[in-house]
Amino acid sequence: MKSLNIFTILLAGSLAFPALAKDRKSDSVDLDDIKLYDIVKVEQCLDAAYDRVPGYARKLEFKIEGDDPIYEFDIESSNDNYTYNVECNAEEGYIIEIEKEVGKDDPYFKKNAKISIDVARRNVLEIHPGKVMNEEREVGMDGTITYEFDIQTIAGYEIKVDVDAVSGQIEEANFELYEIGIEAE
Repeated sequence: MKSLNIFTILLAGSLAFPALAKDRKSDSVDLDDIKLYDIVKVEQCLDAAYDRVPGYARKLEFKIEGDDPIYEFDIESSNDNYTYNVECNAEEGYIIEIEKEVGKDDPYFKKNAKISIDVARRNVLEIHPGKVMNEEREVGMDGTITYEFDIQTIAGYEIKVDVDAVSGQIEEANFELYEIGIEAE
């Protein structure tokens, strides 16, 4: 069993005390919606994430994908110095997706991307007007490549949008209920 670190304690506390999470008074989806789900403890998902990607969790997001509540951890790997986004189904407690964050000069991403991040960003903002808070390039464990955008919409909620870097199609757009931790600069 892994020992708890301060990040894990803060994550658990944020679920018990939603005031620690971001203020989202204007969201159409809010923290009260968590009560609609029978979710596992965040530690169960974090443990499953560490089993797949050993390292240090620096961020947690709780989002809704379709009807499913999802914990997403950003884990700095102790094996290869990459950061991985590890998603865990919060109702069942199992890992559903792992993606590696890469830089703009990553050779695999550069070779396979057919659209630029600028085109992807422009298309996302046409559908979800607002401000881009963060953007990433990601490589899935199956070799797929995506751009991910965190958008603070003009409607007042935050949405996470994934765009296929080959086809330019939006793969998914999910409401983010809260985020604890920081993005890498």
